[in-house]
Amino acid sequence: MTPTRTVRLADLTDLVHAPDTVGPRAREVHARLRAEWGPVAPGELSPGVRVWFAMGYAEFSEVIRNEEVFSRNGDNWSAVQEGKILPDMPIYPFVTTRQNSFHNDGELRRRLRSPVDRALSRVDEHGYAAQVRGICNDLVDDMLERGEADLVQDYAVLIPLLSVAAMFGMGQEVGDSMRKAAHKVLGGGQLAQEGVIELAVEIVDHIAKRRREPQDDLTSHLIDDPGLWDDNEVMEAMIVMIIAGNELTIATITQTLLLMLSDERFAGRLRGGRLDVDQAIEEVMWRDPPCYNITPRFALRDVELGGQLIRKGDAVVPCIAAANLDPVMTGDDPWLEIGNRAHMSWSAGPHACPAMRPGTIIVQAAVRTVLERLPEVTLAVPADRVERNTDSLSYRYPTSMPVRFVRTLT
Repeated sequence: MTPTRTVRLADLTDLVHAPDTVGPRAREVHARLRAEWGPVAPGELSPGVRVWFAMGYAEFSEVIRNEEVFSRNGDNWSAVQEGKILPDMPIYPFVTTRQNSFHNDGELRRRLRSPVDRALSRVDEHGYAAQVRGICNDLVDDMLERGEADLVQDYAVLIPLLSVAAMFGMGQEVGDSMRKAAHKVLGGGQLAQEGVIELAVEIVDHIAKRRREPQDDLTSHLIDDPGLWDDNEVMEAMIVMIIAGNELTIATITQTLLLMLSDERFAGRLRGGRLDVDQAIEEVMWRDPPCYNITPRFALRDVELGGQLIRKGDAVVPCIAAANLDPVMTGDDPWLEIGNRAHMSWSAGPHACPAMRPGTIIVQAAVRTVLERLPEVTLAVPADRVERNTDSLSYRYPTSMPVRFVRTLT
């Protein structure tokens, strides 16, 4: 089949996150794309930088699970080898090889990833949940007397890095500065380089402090793990967790709050006193995922994928939003998705999100705190007028979510 035109990443972004996308609209869009190209579509990441989009669930799974054929290391991309990926491109930070599990495969990835998994397994989840609820409650306390707030700028963008900083044993002031640096990294270009340096400075100082004064926190656990050979590798592990988790968690919090405050199925239950937060999170993960495309993989040899010939050195972008809506997985009945956690929004395989459990704890606490503590909270603007960010290759979430509620004197 010969495609009639080339799809760009921006096309998929706009289609996935059009105001009426959640539900039938998204299914119609992806059905049309599949009818034209099949489960794997040729396209462009930016002008002149050709990629493939893996939209089918099976093809998505094959790409992210098989690192022997599809590498995460950007050095294997022909566009990098040909000098087409420049420092001012948003994709640049994600294909610049660094000494961490995010950018590597095989034995090196396993050595660098295992300490992260081991450290996270030692987190006291009950104690951590209490810490996160404290952060959320402090932010809500600042809103109560106003009777109105912006649930993005006053709340959601602050929570993930403050929560992750707490897990690393860092103070609130460090968490806020890391949040700003992480946002620069995801913006690409010169700002990305500045953001990496700012993050590194904060983290190196904290690692030195923890070497002098070990604590029962994630930083000390990473320092003590023999799988990380020096402070640079500890720093890189921390940077990956900060950058990867920040935008994903902001997006999940804001998307879930928007769904619960605008969709009558959830808003009605809210007014009736039944807060189905977990169900709302799962619906967001299926139908409006916080990360709609993940970092490209690079073919290590010629291979057939979804009826297309992928050449050695080609880039394949795994499209979460499209894979989640593959009719093979969901059919035409949305009720089949309830309780079904086979979505790909946490990814899977060797590079699956290592912090799914802490991330879920953060989202649950953030959403429940708003719904439980802001009396009669409602959106102050129609849901279809809530604007989303446009500066990310992977994330699209509300940049502002004004709400009103009954003022409460604290």
